[in-house]
This record gives sequence, C-alpha cells and structure tokens, in this order.
Amino acid sequence: MQLQGPFTLPPFFDFAATFLYAISGALIAARRHYDFAGILALALVSSTGGGLLRDGFFLQSGPPLLLRSPVYLALVLVATVFVVLIGPRVTRLPLFDRLVALFDALGLGAYGIVGLQLSVAAGLSLPAALFVGIVNAVGGGLLRDVLVRREPDLFKPGAPATWAALTSCLLFLALTRLARADETLSALVAIGVGFVIRVLALRFGVQTRALRRFDLDDPE
Repeated sequence: MQLQGPFTLPPFFDFAATFLYAISGALIAARRHYDFAGILALALVSSTGGGLLRDGFFLQSGPPLLLRSPVYLALVLVATVFVVLIGPRVTRLPLFDRLVALFDALGLGAYGIVGLQLSVAAGLSLPAALFVGIVNAVGGGLLRDVLVRREPDLFKPGAPATWAALTSCLLFLALTRLARADETLSALVAIGVGFVIRVLALRFGVQTRALRRFDLDDPE
C-alpha cells in the first residue's frame, strides 16, 4: 500500500510547538548569560533544528520549511524577545513548565511522523525513513546541547523520548500499511500513543537505564 501523501500538522499546533521549543532554547541560553544574538540562535536551533537536519541534510528537497514561511522565524524572534523581557517572571510558574512538557510530548510523535512521511515521499527505504523521523523529533534538542557543549540529554538515562517517537512511527506504519486505516486517523492515534508514553514516563518517573555491566574504574 502506498501512502497517500505526507501527513501535515495542524498549523496551530506546529506554530505553538515551535514557539514553546524556541522559549526552551532561549531560556537555556539566557541562563548561560548569552547576548541577544546567542539567545536567538539557540532558540532557532531548539525549535527548528530537527526540520533543518531533515530538509537540508537527509532529504535535500529544496529550501527547508523554515525558510519557505516567515512565520517560523517570526515566532523564534518573538520567543526570544519574550524571554529577554519577561521570561524570568513567567517561567517560574509551575503551569508554564507543564505546558512546555505537554507540547514536547505531543511534538515527539507528531514530528516523528511528519519526518517519516516526508522521507517515504522522497523515496527513502522504511528503515531510513524511520531514522529521519526520529531525527526530526529529537534533532533540535540534540543540536542545542552540542552547541552549548553540554552532554546531550538524548544520550543519558531519562524519560524515553526517542522510544516514544519510534513507537509513534512504527504504530503509524502498522495502521496504514497493515491495517489499511485512514492516514490522518492513524497519525492521530499514533501521536496519542507516543504522547501517553512520554507523559506517563514523566509523571511516574520511568527512565531508561545505563548499562551498568560496562562500568569501568577509569571511564576515560
């Protein structure tokens, strides 16, 4: 069965997630005492890094979506100004952290499926498309951590972000290719499952574990 076409996120969700991811990156930069340009750059990478890797490095299908619409750059700029001006007061509220966590949980599955679909449409094999989908979901956070010379959260034990994105992608493929379900409905179900996995892991402290049997006296 051929997929009908790339699944696209509802614009509101895409824009809201971009804005919140940009705030997350801007906060990290501000807490490291970067100047405005540095805060703006880290906000941009955090919110659009996965898509930039997908479009510019893997698919090479023309200008990245970031550059085809002015909305994304505008949202990153607004998020940066928000953090610089009033971020320290607003981001102390518990509700803000929960909201960012919810959009992060939704974004993992959603952006994973978007990357998967665009890769399939570009002619990549399914294993390669799954890989690009995961990169699309977690690439922004990975690039952000590398730029600030911090050990990437993706590599450390924690709530299973990569596994949540992979589960959404695999479930989407199973529903569309094996069960022949409607593509949009399949995407929503898969995103919901990935969201539940991530939220439950955060709520109950479920974390991946390091492989203790590889412990050495001198890790260097």
